[in-house]
Amino acid sequence: MGTPEWGADAGGGPPSPEGHGGNSPPQRALMPSPRGMRGRGGPRRTSEASDLLETEAPETELYTKENLPPAAEHEIEFIVPHATSFPSGDKVRSPPLMVRNFRFRILCFPSGTSSAGGTAVSAFVEADPPEGLDPRWVFQGVKYQVVLVNWLDYRRSVLKSDTWSFSKDGIDRGWHDMVRTSELSQDTGWLGPRDSLCFRACVCVRQADSVQAGQDYNCRKETGYVGLMNHGATCYMNGLLQSLFHVGEFRRIVYSIECEKEEKEDAPMERAGDTDAEGDISLIQALQNVFYRLQTSEQAVNCKELMKSFGWDTTDAFTQHDAQELNRILCDRLEEQMKGTPMDGSIKRLFEGEMENYIECLDVDYTSKRRETFYDIQLNIKSEKGNDLQTIEESLKEFTADEMLDGDNLYEAEGYGKQRAKKGIRFVQFPPVLNLQLKRFHFDMERMDMVKLNSRFEFPRRLDLSKFAPGAGHYLLHSVVVHSGDVNSGHYYAYIRPNLDERWVKFDDDNVTPCSDFAAVEDNFGGSDPNATNYFDRSPSELKNFQWPSRPRIHNAYILVYIREDCAEDVLRIPDPMQVNSRMVERCNAEVRLQEQRRREKLELQTKIRINLILENDLCSMTGFWDYTSIPTGQSFKMNRDQFVKDLLLHAEELLQVNPAHLALFVLHFRSNPRQVRFEFMPQAKSLRSQIPPVTSPHYDSQDPCITVLCVAARGYAVGPPPLRWQNESAEPEELSRWDEQAIMLVVKYFCIQRRKLVTLGCYYMPQNEALITMVKSNWVMERLQRFLDSQEVAPLPPQLQSVEEDGVKLDSVWECWEEYTEREIQRRSAKKSAKTERLWCGDIIVWQQASPSPPEVAGEESSLQPGQVAPTYPVENVFDLLEHQVNSIEVQVTLVDRKQPLCIDGVVMNGHWGAYRPSTAQEGTREEKPEDIALSKSPAKFATAVTKELQMDLRWTQSHVTGIIAQAFDLKSVTTPASTSSPDNETFLWLFQSPPSNGEEPISTSIHSRSTLKDIQRYAPYVSPAGGKKPLNLHAVEMPFRPGADGLDSNFWAFGVRFFDSAVREVGSAICYVNVATGTVEDLLRAAEPHIEPDWKISGPLRAMEVIDGMATLWRPTDPLRTLNCYGKYNVLYHAVRIEADLDTASMSPEDRLVEVYHCDRSSQQAFGQPLFLPAAPGEKAGSFKTRCKERLGVPENEFKTWRLVRTGQRAGRQHLKDDDALDSESALDSRICLEHVHPNPSYARTSRYNKPLTIK
Repeated sequence: MGTPEWGADAGGGPPSPEGHGGNSPPQRALMPSPRGMRGRGGPRRTSEASDLLETEAPETELYTKENLPPAAEHEIEFIVPHATSFPSGDKVRSPPLMVRNFRFRILCFPSGTSSAGGTAVSAFVEADPPEGLDPRWVFQGVKYQVVLVNWLDYRRSVLKSDTWSFSKDGIDRGWHDMVRTSELSQDTGWLGPRDSLCFRACVCVRQADSVQAGQDYNCRKETGYVGLMNHGATCYMNGLLQSLFHVGEFRRIVYSIECEKEEKEDAPMERAGDTDAEGDISLIQALQNVFYRLQTSEQAVNCKELMKSFGWDTTDAFTQHDAQELNRILCDRLEEQMKGTPMDGSIKRLFEGEMENYIECLDVDYTSKRRETFYDIQLNIKSEKGNDLQTIEESLKEFTADEMLDGDNLYEAEGYGKQRAKKGIRFVQFPPVLNLQLKRFHFDMERMDMVKLNSRFEFPRRLDLSKFAPGAGHYLLHSVVVHSGDVNSGHYYAYIRPNLDERWVKFDDDNVTPCSDFAAVEDNFGGSDPNATNYFDRSPSELKNFQWPSRPRIHNAYILVYIREDCAEDVLRIPDPMQVNSRMVERCNAEVRLQEQRRREKLELQTKIRINLILENDLCSMTGFWDYTSIPTGQSFKMNRDQFVKDLLLHAEELLQVNPAHLALFVLHFRSNPRQVRFEFMPQAKSLRSQIPPVTSPHYDSQDPCITVLCVAARGYAVGPPPLRWQNESAEPEELSRWDEQAIMLVVKYFCIQRRKLVTLGCYYMPQNEALITMVKSNWVMERLQRFLDSQEVAPLPPQLQSVEEDGVKLDSVWECWEEYTEREIQRRSAKKSAKTERLWCGDIIVWQQASPSPPEVAGEESSLQPGQVAPTYPVENVFDLLEHQVNSIEVQVTLVDRKQPLCIDGVVMNGHWGAYRPSTAQEGTREEKPEDIALSKSPAKFATAVTKELQMDLRWTQSHVTGIIAQAFDLKSVTTPASTSSPDNETFLWLFQSPPSNGEEPISTSIHSRSTLKDIQRYAPYVSPAGGKKPLNLHAVEMPFRPGADGLDSNFWAFGVRFFDSAVREVGSAICYVNVATGTVEDLLRAAEPHIEPDWKISGPLRAMEVIDGMATLWRPTDPLRTLNCYGKYNVLYHAVRIEADLDTASMSPEDRLVEVYHCDRSSQQAFGQPLFLPAAPGEKAGSFKTRCKERLGVPENEFKTWRLVRTGQRAGRQHLKDDDALDSESALDSRICLEHVHPNPSYARTSRYNKPLTIK
């Protein structure tokens, strides 16, 4: 396929980067040329080739142009006689052809365009728009094809195709280089009789015309209307609201409703129609607001307020629903809220019609009638017999057709017994506004799934309903709501004639444009369109029966709104909201003013920035380790982003009443290596814009960007709230305005070992080359610490910390200095050395404390266990120990699971219940109920419900410490712990898992060393963040009778998990059996399991054993060695278990019968799940009989089982849905399996989406 050229009338501009231009070789039909002929991309034909062409003439005659079929309905054939007589640059056009409402013609240059130098024949498809289209018309995505036909051998024809959006500015599209003009002759086949060229061109038009709206397009100015914003997947709601809004009487009804609770004057200040502000608003008020804005606003209207009144959340906004379903619910809710008001019943009078259901006996005088109302009529696109219905009239006739009740279906007439009768529906009256829903979405019984019907269904602009109801009269088409897409996804938009004139308007969310009558009506009939294709590679015999491929129109009418002709003027009259409800107008106008105010505020956010100015006093209120998120708010105000730091300094002067020369400002700043958020000095010459944190910074707030600034005053000013007071009258304050790179400011803290408290002393500035101990020697630390000593927040200092030596030798030995390096690391710093030597930067955080009583290599080690203690404690003797304690402290969510709990794999519990589990909505303060919890509660097995507790642990503990804490928390007396003095009777052991045992993972101690710590366990947990500590760790504990792993049993014995199933394939109990695997067989396991069977399980007779993996079973013979079982060698015996059940079938089977495994298969994902069942099948047994026996064995209710399908699957035969009359066995079924296909009981595990959330308006 060739590549399109520039437009013909564009002067043949330069070729595009894709290779457009005269040098690109043309492409022909895909079939090879006759033997001896050269393709057009090679050298020019020689005389020998011409002679060869003549000798092979009989063969090529079969493929002459005369054997081509006539031009198709969407195709033009254009013969240009005397083609060689055209000078270069001369053009000729074909007669036009209308395809849908796209009129086009062939534009050709027989001797080439001027831009191509006249070297090749050029041909184009040119749009020829009919009169009446908007000048901004555009036909989107038109696929077009141009062919220059070879008269002697049409297989050599040059065919090129592409896709283009035709518009006034791009009116033609084609190619400059179809065939070289030097090759045009009758001998080569390019010229026919009278030296004529033959062109063919066809188009496939996807959609009718639309309007190409530019950036300056104004919906209100161009059409008089505005659209509705799409808030995710709310196009279905937007199309419906627009169709309701343009029914003037419905709009008047909505305006007329007086709300019971009038809002206070300041209520609009608490919420705005385009915000997510909290606060309740009624459905009627929200709908009034939307309609009023649609009538008065200049911009697209926001529907968030209305959605909030529906009770919807973000999930609902992004969930596609059915427009007609929303229409019904919305009208019902409006009727409910209008009960008892003057407008009660007004919606019914507008939309409600009446129909009559009847049954009339044919042989006796008896008739049964029942009337009911309707808001809409659902019309079939496909009849009950499977035939396509073509028009509204055909569908209404089928809707009202009689059904005969005779034969085995006689009607029980009261007083007459069973009688022949006919039943049906007849319309009594139609409403003024008639809503017709076309049932495009149809349940396909073959696929057992929903499909969309795109077949053609016509609807008139004027509908005569007089034959369907007395006095019904004529109805005029008012709105067409269109669905484009398939059953799983799509888009809604609406075409509306607001005044029933010939002017249609398209409402596509916030885009409102005028459109043609054809685009609104005929274009939405549905059906299919012939596509562009290459048929020149087919033989003449194939072309005789050639059918053009077609593509369905996936956009088609879904809801039609008709207005009764005799009352159309009254129904569509536009109401004046001021006359209808002036109080509503005042409320809506107040909200409009609020919206404008909020708009200005948003604009202001783009030019201003919020400053969070904190003082040293604010910083001193912080305790604990550094956390930039806990910095106090301080003084908050806004400044222009283009102002300078010196302007901010003047603001601080006014606030603190301190000379700006005595102040220094520091901005909260992010360092990437290492990742630290610290304060950095702000030079006065820099702009505030340059100080805004980048969006990648951890302290950047996208909702409310701000600059956090620390203001430090010279030493000597009081540390407190503003204004600051100078305390040293005998000295002058230092001028911090002379700050240079040699100065450094440190945030200083003190750690009290006795109270385990870390307090902030303030900010200390100093030269970089000054020793850190200077701040202690200068008595600054003691002065700042005094306020905490007075308030007893820290313990009194020992005497050696309070003495000040001139040489500082003693202070170096009694004071320790640490730096908070990162969130999880603290490093020791030498107090004797300077800040520069210790590589401290401006804004770094140092901590002073009393020297540790233990050396660093001993500090932080665990203390020995005391009697009754199950886990160690760790002494805190310095700030390093404190950080270690906080980093390793973790909340662990522990769930204690009973080992007798039934197996729950992929959310499926074999409990005899097969319907989907719908958990109730979690109430505040309660745990959300999961579907698998409901499934377990319905199990016939007896077990203790799982219990979950949150326990405080330390990541440094070993597994024995963790199990001890868990045993102590759940009061497990039989579990040995580090605090136990002796082994208890019937000793049990705790097995730990990182997920529920039914997930199949092995116990923790089998994958990591028993001396491993909780931190090692956390490291292997993928759902815990690497930072750890913040997010709880989840553990599942099971009390078992032996240790996990290979050390739990003697070398020759192995523990097998056994799960017992009854005849209905329900798990009724479980046990653990110990069998000698050296010589043991499956029969030994069955003997060991038999004593565990309880009488109420109703398991009797011979037993059989099997293993089920991924929903498929392996049936084991009694003589099979136990070492061959899949579960042998697996430590998680709760998951890798053997299924044991009564063998009910083998004894009763005849030699010809075979035992059939039937597994469960999810309809959506085609994945096997649950536990299969085994049933004997006789030779030639029908699928219907076998399916009935499956239903009886499983005990599935009829209303649930009717949706199940019996399916045969195999590698060669594929998937075959068995009908009731099909034989269960067949020659093709030798390698096949049988499954029951139905919906997964727990959709959250079915490898598909969560069960569909129903559409509701609360």
